[in-house]
Amino acid sequence: MRRFIFGLFVLYSCVTFSQVVNIENRRVSDGTYGFSGALNLSFSAQKQKDPLYTFQFKPVIQYKFGDKSDIKYQKDAINDTLKLVKIKPDKNKHLLLLISDLQYTGSKGKTYANYGLMHLRYAYRIKESGWKWESYSQIQYNQLLLQKVRTIFGTGIRAKLLDVKAKPGGYENRAMRLFIGTSVFYEYEEIHYTHRPMEYLNAARWSSYISSYFNFKYVEVAFTSYIQPNLGVFKDFRVLGEYSVFFRISEPFSIRFSFNHFYDSKPPETVTPSTYSFSVGLTYKLDKFRIDPEKWAKRKQKWLDKIQEDKENIQQIENE
Repeated sequence: MRRFIFGLFVLYSCVTFSQVVNIENRRVSDGTYGFSGALNLSFSAQKQKDPLYTFQFKPVIQYKFGDKSDIKYQKDAINDTLKLVKIKPDKNKHLLLLISDLQYTGSKGKTYANYGLMHLRYAYRIKESGWKWESYSQIQYNQLLLQKVRTIFGTGIRAKLLDVKAKPGGYENRAMRLFIGTSVFYEYEEIHYTHRPMEYLNAARWSSYISSYFNFKYVEVAFTSYIQPNLGVFKDFRVLGEYSVFFRISEPFSIRFSFNHFYDSKPPETVTPSTYSFSVGLTYKLDKFRIDPEKWAKRKQKWLDKIQEDKENIQQIENE
């Protein structure tokens, strides 16, 4: 049973910790301005024959900022004079995205998984269009993939092809978004074998992806697909796909079906070239969760009145 559980963990880890990292599902909503993100920290322990510990830290920090407003001269057609015009800045002109993912799983004197990743990305919106120029760097290590260290540096473009929002009077959360992206990056990797000397790899790869999100009244769909061929040897390529479908039972509750797969045509020795995972679960969204300020104020005042009444009763008893 222990081997079976560990086998499932390795399968899940190989998909989750694959060479291709899905950045699309970690971006914060395009409408967010300034700082946003989340810091996720978790620790778990379970006891079978030996205690098994898992530690994970996954911060996501995003910062969007715009150009400073500018002032220029513009000719007034009526009066034939020059006047000063203040140009309104694009608030979402620049984006900085920092993603980190650290995970360790082990028991007494033995390590089952040791994984770490840090990704830094800068994006510049071209004029006020749906096109962005992006540059990024990444460093990671992964014991399960025999990866001592892997670093990449890349640059490319990302385009928003579709962005349909809710219509007045319709389903308020309705959305249809479609993105594509392509970039070129340099990759350096050190593979740590136990039976032979370490292998040093470097390559230039072409990375392309398509990402979409659809939200209708009863169905919500999100998927991302990547392909990354080696520009020197096109037979050396990697493919990653992450797909999720939510069937809405009621407004907060949904049944979630997720499928992930990863394929590496030339993985390190002893590493499985193809992995996949499938999961089913329930999702509860807090979008409709609200605190009514008036009800909260009345409840708070009721508590304060009760505290004051208790104080007066205590004071009266002491005086008697």
